[in-house]
Amino acid sequence: MTLTKKYNIWNKNFICVFIINFIICFVFYISTSSINDYATKVLRSSDSIAGLASGIFVIGALFSRLYFGSIIDTINIKKTMLISLVLYFISNSAYLFTNGVSSLIAIRLFSGIFYGICSCGAGAVVARLVPSRKRGVGIGYYAISVVLSSAFGPFLAVYLASKGEFNTGFIISLVSIALSIIAAILLKVRNYKKHHHQAIKKGFSIYNYYEKSSIGIGFVVFLLGFAYGGILVYMSSYTSYLDSLHSIDYKAYSFAGSLFFVIYASVSVFSRPIAGKIFDKMGANFILIPSIVFLFISLLLLANAYSPYMIFISAVFCALGYGNASSSAQSLTLKLCPPHKLGLANSSFFISLDFGIGLSPYVLGLIKPMLDFSAIYELCAGVIFIAFVFYFIFVMKKAKQFTFY
Repeated sequence: MTLTKKYNIWNKNFICVFIINFIICFVFYISTSSINDYATKVLRSSDSIAGLASGIFVIGALFSRLYFGSIIDTINIKKTMLISLVLYFISNSAYLFTNGVSSLIAIRLFSGIFYGICSCGAGAVVARLVPSRKRGVGIGYYAISVVLSSAFGPFLAVYLASKGEFNTGFIISLVSIALSIIAAILLKVRNYKKHHHQAIKKGFSIYNYYEKSSIGIGFVVFLLGFAYGGILVYMSSYTSYLDSLHSIDYKAYSFAGSLFFVIYASVSVFSRPIAGKIFDKMGANFILIPSIVFLFISLLLLANAYSPYMIFISAVFCALGYGNASSSAQSLTLKLCPPHKLGLANSSFFISLDFGIGLSPYVLGLIKPMLDFSAIYELCAGVIFIAFVFYFIFVMKKAKQFTFY
């Protein structure tokens, strides 16, 4: 496909895949942000089991990415996305009929598998649509779909959970998925020609499922996802705890917690395209280094939130931190890989991110009885410090070669 200087990123196909990714992520965020409260308050499960129910969604997505990421560059992406969206709809409808934590875990697992397939396909489509010279900006715009979903999903989930309206959230998710199926029908995807395909090597090799050039940045992405998972899963419980701790009747902290994701999205919508342009002109270090520092500050502010306003400020730093770091890390992952492995590299990025976000609720749920919420967020800040060290070792020191093996 010939690309002109006036190439328009916001074409029909880009808009369709933007809508699809927004909706599948919206459904993920609305369920993940409410499932912990749903499991503990409605199904009466323990914190660790609730964490398992929350995190197993992402583990399901991880395993589906492992397989489909290895073949995504050789299959019919549109057909795969349509089938996975229909199955995603069916699995999410099962939330309305669950009556125990075991069935909830099974539903979360299968929903995660179908989400992972569709997300993997959407990422591969974007990698083909956006030209390499505009990848930083293009991925930045595409990442806004995740930003918006990460605002509206948790905000709606926290609001509905506070009223005990869990089923309303499930129904909203089903209507949204139906709309994404329509967008997938309208989507047109360019398939690679046969001579562009590279067959998977015979015999087992981890590099058939995880792009070799993505290993270094993958360590960093995993740690970013782990820390953000703590924010995502415990924001509702943490702010409710702060209200009770400070004896606030009108739930000022809970209100601030619901607005956290709205502020996060509002700041990210403006910052990500700017960060993308800086990435394209000046390189990854100029974005990722300050972004990691900003996320570290965000977590420390949460851990020591003695006022609802500190939660608002933390949201700003989280947007400048995790928001910019995740999209820039994805752009860097695609930049480092061979052109014929864009789909595999994109899958590898999300495998690392999913594994971090998915493991976080379960691990933090296990240690939660021993720590309070402030200590949990301080622990997550420590994880971000390790991410900074890993970035220096595995990315910055090898920037000239762009190899991690």
